[in-house]
Amino acid sequence: MKDNYPKPLQVGSRPITPGLPNPTCPILLEARDVLEKAQDLQRVMRKLRRSTQRCATCPERAACPTMSYFAQAVDTAIRELWLEWGLSPE
Repeated sequence: MKDNYPKPLQVGSRPITPGLPNPTCPILLEARDVLEKAQDLQRVMRKLRRSTQRCATCPERAACPTMSYFAQAVDTAIRELWLEWGLSPE
């Protein structure tokens, strides 16, 4: 009688071992890249937030076209990510 063991999953010529990171898996590589860029984004967003504290003394603050545009662009980008990943409560 022949043993019918399931064939191991492979990416290219390398087998995938469950529970161990597989550096050749394109999903893991992309996910790692996204996480690294997310950390960079977090850092620059904090820097921008600190910079906007100077806006408190700006005479244009109430009708600032730059902040209005930026706030709208960030809101749109976040909304698109929520929709694309199916996270939206809508």
